[in-house]
This record gives sequence, C-alpha cells and structure tokens, in this order.
Amino acid sequence: MLDTAAKTSTKPTMTTAEDTLKQKTRDSNVISGGHLVATALKSEGVDTIFTLCGGHIIDSYDGCVDEGIRIIDVRHEQVAAHAADGYARQTGNAMMAAQKAAT
Repeated sequence: MLDTAAKTSTKPTMTTAEDTLKQKTRDSNVISGGHLVATALKSEGVDTIFTLCGGHIIDSYDGCVDEGIRIIDVRHEQVAAHAADGYARQTGNAMMAAQKAAT
C-alpha cells in the first residue's frame, strides 16, 4: 500500500542576489577580503582589470568599484589574458607596477 500521507516540503530556501546584498554589512569598521584585494591593486597602480565574472569574485568587483578601478568583463579566460597583455603594452601600466615592486 502506498503512503498517501501529506509530506512537508523540504525545499532548501534559496537566496537571491538582492537577499545577499541586504544581509551585507555596511559597518565602516568591517572590511571585506574583496576590498582588501582592490586596495592592494590600487596601491600597485592598477586602474583596470580584465575578468571573467563569477560569483566567487563579486566582492572584489565591489571593492574595485569603490576604489575607482575599471572592470572589463569578457567571455573567456584567454580573452582576458590577451586583453590585459595588450592594455599593459599600450599603457605601460604593468611595467610601472613591476618597477614599483622592484624598488
């Protein structure tokens, strides 16, 4: 005989991006790892990043926006690498960062 008793729903609760942002602290005494990454990039003279978007680095994007670092999202890892290489060759930004690190 089949069990016909009503079963309670055991669906996991899903959070949306908006829910996650609502839970995020705006306390000025709390700094996220993504903001630390962005601060370090800015201190090295980075003004633009080339990236492939993913949920695991959204906080770094948030930090970059706050630091004034331009974010260029591409569709493939190789495109990001080639675009960053071309940008560095044309602007000299990567060379300046390497020179700062050497001194």
